[in-house]
Amino acid sequence: MDEVALHHEPPSNIPTMVTAFGGWIDAGEAATGAIRSLVRQLAAEPLAEIDPEDFVDFTQTRPVVRLTAEGERLIRWPRSAFWLWQPPEPRAGLLLFRGLEPQRRWRAYATVLLDVAARCGIQRIVSLGAVLADVPHTRPPRVTGNSTDPEWQARLEACGMLTRRSRYEGPTGMATIVMDAAQRRGMASCNVRGQAPHYLQRATNPAVSRALLTTVARLLDLELDLFPFEAAVRAFRTQCDQAVAQDAAVQGYIRQLEQAYDAPGAEAPSPRRDDDFNPEQLMHELEDFLRQERERGAE
Repeated sequence: MDEVALHHEPPSNIPTMVTAFGGWIDAGEAATGAIRSLVRQLAAEPLAEIDPEDFVDFTQTRPVVRLTAEGERLIRWPRSAFWLWQPPEPRAGLLLFRGLEPQRRWRAYATVLLDVAARCGIQRIVSLGAVLADVPHTRPPRVTGNSTDPEWQARLEACGMLTRRSRYEGPTGMATIVMDAAQRRGMASCNVRGQAPHYLQRATNPAVSRALLTTVARLLDLELDLFPFEAAVRAFRTQCDQAVAQDAAVQGYIRQLEQAYDAPGAEAPSPRRDDDFNPEQLMHELEDFLRQERERGAE
């Protein structure tokens, strides 16, 4: 595995891996944010990184320059990294992966990723993602899921999630490629997807991250402290409300989304956008609010 840098020899008795990819299926950066929180809360240790050189177009996903406290310039390259959590026995550990969606050599990238997983003994993969949907920010985010393994499918249903298999056809992302390759290797897959409001496309969404973590905690029987998300979720809701309050057409549209969300499935009305509804303008307004909040917090 020339494309992988191992920090230490991996164990071979880790049955489950949890993954998230930035980009295509990471609306509101919710899935990658959930993995980031998992790594911190479980105090997972770095295990390995995939060298981005052969997989990333750096004109599209550029490295970033940062300054240290001493003023030294450092270059941070895009990362696709694995972390390892090994609790005391007899509890099984977890392999965690957070990566970007590469621009090149997808099949080779999936092979490299799954080679690391196979070396660790992975039998099943929980793939986290977040999609844009016709849902309002004023309601708890929905989480859907499905699995190729009957036992895990039953677990998803026990968590109260909608488990209907997707009938989507069209362009797909790296997460789907990895799951398809994993199935060919005999690894079971479990897809968990949070739903983020489509009119807040570029806003980091802590509410969906929290919903994904709540599901993962139940699915994998983990004890996670989600309290740190409370302040972020409240601030996000407040900022969204302030942005929405400036546009009567948007307010009316969101009321329709709320009615559809609250109605029984078969009775849900189909939301209609007012001719004056401008989601692009709303996104810019929200981004302005978030930037102003960050600037005030830095003062």
